[in-house]
Amino acid sequence: MDPLDGAGLNGWTPVHVRTGTGTPALDWAIVERPYLDPFFEQTAYAAMQRPFNQVFARSTSLEALDTLRASVAPAGLVFHMSRCGSTLIAQMLSRLTSASVLSEPQPVDALLRLRGRVPGLTDEILAARLRALVGALAGPNAGRSRVFVKFHAWHVLELPFIARAFPGVPWAFVFREPRAVLASQNRAPGAEVLAGTIDPAYLGLSAQAAYAVAPDEYAARAVAAFCDAALSNAAPGGGAFFDYAGLPGGVFAELLPFFGVTATEGEKSAMHAAAQLDAKDQESTFRAPAARANTTALIDDLAARFLDARYAALRARSR
Repeated sequence: MDPLDGAGLNGWTPVHVRTGTGTPALDWAIVERPYLDPFFEQTAYAAMQRPFNQVFARSTSLEALDTLRASVAPAGLVFHMSRCGSTLIAQMLSRLTSASVLSEPQPVDALLRLRGRVPGLTDEILAARLRALVGALAGPNAGRSRVFVKFHAWHVLELPFIARAFPGVPWAFVFREPRAVLASQNRAPGAEVLAGTIDPAYLGLSAQAAYAVAPDEYAARAVAAFCDAALSNAAPGGGAFFDYAGLPGGVFAELLPFFGVTATEGEKSAMHAAAQLDAKDQESTFRAPAARANTTALIDDLAARFLDARYAALRARSR
């Protein structure tokens, strides 16, 4: 590993944390383009294809983050229940000329997975590293005054810790009619709803029980846990809730004011244009799904058992 400190890392961006064996390593690269891809991983991959980064990319221990100053505080945090429009929101926010959007960056995910699992890594140390990491990730967009972080769906389970790491930063939770979410996860399940991807204790399950649950039911239990985490932290002033049904108009009418952003007409036009594209495939035009997903009896049953009451509670709190 490179024994680098804050000065030696000036201009470099953390692109990946390797935790497979031994001491976790943080990989750094030169990232020159703005974060306009649907996901940070795509931007990082493109950067690593450059010959310079293939030859000169640097690796440090996570302790290198301790030498960095948290140069920027996020302007807003976006959590979600999965398959509910959060990537669309991130894409729209990224068209603000004053904003940089970190969409599910792998280094943030890797840091959160270390919580409570590394001897000596206290919450205080981890929170400081998380703040420094976000500041370093925002580096390539240093001319942009606002930074938004869109988290993985499971990260809402760590919302209390994240809120302590970024005190006073407003957070939003995006949700959707549960049958549509479960139908999407049934067609192409995301990692967040696969047994073994996150600690089953988050779902109140043992490791053995997690693998014994049928995949569709496990997905419903996971999504229910995401909703519970958001609802349980919804004290006055503790966040805002946004329904997929109100997108994309709700971004202009509700989300931007909540985050304290006033968009120019040019920015609004660019955001409208972004909303016309498939959020996860920028070469395809967005096709609005049916108001109610075509569901199976199984999905109807799982939604009724695990999510309908939670969806009603989320709607009651939505803006």
